[in-house]
Amino acid sequence: MFPAKVRRKIIFLLSHDKEFRRKLKTLLRTYPVDTEYYRRAFTHRSAVKRRNGHNERLEYLGDAIMGAIVAEYLYKKYPYHEEGSLTKMRSTLVNRLSLLKIGKDMGLDEFLVSNINEMEGKYLLSNAVEALVGAVYLDLGYRYTRHFVLDILFADMLDEDIETMDCDFKSRMLEWGQKNKQPVSFELAQSGHSTFSSHLLIAGEIAGTGTGCSKKESEQNAAKSVWIQLNSTNN
Repeated sequence: MFPAKVRRKIIFLLSHDKEFRRKLKTLLRTYPVDTEYYRRAFTHRSAVKRRNGHNERLEYLGDAIMGAIVAEYLYKKYPYHEEGSLTKMRSTLVNRLSLLKIGKDMGLDEFLVSNINEMEGKYLLSNAVEALVGAVYLDLGYRYTRHFVLDILFADMLDEDIETMDCDFKSRMLEWGQKNKQPVSFELAQSGHSTFSSHLLIAGEIAGTGTGCSKKESEQNAAKSVWIQLNSTNN
């Protein structure tokens, strides 16, 4: 009996859909077994007539699995945090905007099969990320799915200070402005299909700039950059 990874490689070498499998191997960083899970994970309901031919059921499953994996990770990493704090941190990691960014960074738009455009289906990619996790779970099991979620999907975010990621930096900067009698305001600098850029102004002068998948996120990132500058200067 061959080890699981060797069996998956044999299936890869003998398969008729090597190009799709090759792309999946790059995406998953391992050999897939049943490519049908992944084809369904990337298929929006607008592109199929069959009731179960789209990714909504996998999206449901992936959302639950991903939430459980992240919850377990936070539970173990922050043993002294209360339920409310852990819930906020999990929501910061597993939300539509963060999943949208992950989907873009992974290039999932190349895999998507849909009859609606990006503007009509703003969260097609974030939904596809959830469905992909569901597909990985059914195809490769929980152990690899946990690795995929923590070490591939959220690797960059988990390297950051999650405790501060859920902070409302915009409110902090507005409070700072009131306290120091400095007018703080925000100005939209650029907006595209799904990318926004905003300036934070102090007394009418640009103090920092942030980008994001929404105007709100770009303002938060601008506020965060200025808040970090102010505190590093004061320390």
